[in-house]
Amino acid sequence: MKVKEVMVKDLVRVEANSTLRNALKIMLERGIRRLVVEEQGLVTIRDLVYGWYDKKSYVRDVMAVDLLAVSEDLDLKQATKIMTSKGVGSLLVVSGDKTVGIVTERDLIRNCKVEEDIRVGDVMKIDPLLVSPEVEVKEVGLAMKENWERHAVVVENSLASGVISIRDVGRAILNDKMDLKASSVMSSPVFKVTPDSSLETARSLMSSRNIGFLPVVDPRTLLGSLDEREILAVFSI
Repeated sequence: MKVKEVMVKDLVRVEANSTLRNALKIMLERGIRRLVVEEQGLVTIRDLVYGWYDKKSYVRDVMAVDLLAVSEDLDLKQATKIMTSKGVGSLLVVSGDKTVGIVTERDLIRNCKVEEDIRVGDVMKIDPLLVSPEVEVKEVGLAMKENWERHAVVVENSLASGVISIRDVGRAILNDKMDLKASSVMSSPVFKVTPDSSLETARSLMSSRNIGFLPVVDPRTLLGSLDEREILAVFSI
């Protein structure tokens, strides 16, 4: 399968002089995590949230300009290799000298299947970011920034009671609700997998529920987490 078969063609753009709040508003309203900045860059929801903590005001202050572009005829396995090796979550797609789309981690997760003999426990992260349900959202976002994470697991009695994403923090910023407790903004109930779940089961769950993160549990405790990048790393082998 080629990149052009799964890429998003409707690029959503923003001006470099737009405020962080305006860019956040566009992302949250459109349900996306990235905006193309005119013809010169790309900004993600993580850039915007981290920029808020750094007291940045404009998209130009936080956007990335060293962008990676691939041909629309590149196959998906090669795209996953590039994303994984470069540590990025998206690639611009070009045809000739024209940008024709963007392909993201989520697009690849939806369209690449994993061999059935690979288990979640083989690739899961054993030290996800953990937070209390009573901590304020602004502290959760700061912990995400300090640990370069996009998700935090809300833990009660050693069990995952919710998940907070960078999008949840962005929504709190936009609505001036950063003093809310984690329990007020977390997603719950939580979709979970076990270490013995097949990685394909986890991928299918992420794809069908349009999520990029799953706590890994047993009946008594949280054991770790799985996100899109761990699955992409398997695709790229």
